[in-house]
Amino acid sequence: PYEKLSQYSFFTGKLAELTPNERVLPYDLNSPLFSDYAHKARFVWMPEGTSAPYRPGEVLDFPVGTVRIKNFYFKADEQDALSEKRIIETRVLVNRGEEWEAFGYLWNEEQTEAVYEVIGDIQEVSWVDQTGVVRATNYIVPNKNQCKNCHLTGKKQIPIGPKIRNLNKTFRYPEGERNQLEKWAAEGYLSGYTLDAV
Repeated sequence: PYEKLSQYSFFTGKLAELTPNERVLPYDLNSPLFSDYAHKARFVWMPEGTSAPYRPGEVLDFPVGTVRIKNFYFKADEQDALSEKRIIETRVLVNRGEEWEAFGYLWNEEQTEAVYEVIGDIQEVSWVDQTGVVRATNYIVPNKNQCKNCHLTGKKQIPIGPKIRNLNKTFRYPEGERNQLEKWAAEGYLSGYTLDAV
């Protein structure tokens, strides 16, 4: 893994704005897992010329070399759509073929960079929730081995969220709203998908 998140070139411009670079697709899930009240900004990148075959009911069979990027952040004020956000960590999951390997990156206070971290961390976070109440929690950044607590199937570490039913939703892209499955197919990231498939 790179020492710094910026070295991957997943994002362009100011790193904390999480503006995806070419072929890095943002996405969301219908049923996200709870993570200490944090929001998540998810992205996927696949090697040129590769795609995941459409298969309902199962986690997508991503090609070797696929990278999934999950950013965990908190908004200062949940009532304000334009509220500042604080990114705590970014998890980079790489498909090595036999299994997925996870690399964790901790963001600095200035929100200018995230650095590779193996041992994890605990960070105090506070925010105003949607009812105007000030909330606080100790956000746990898992160490490298703890990622397997959720992602281990048998003896292999695999993705658990990106199934067809979890991806079948509208997402707001810079060019406008579109169903994620249609977008993935249009970008060549999903093969064998047709509009009447789901």
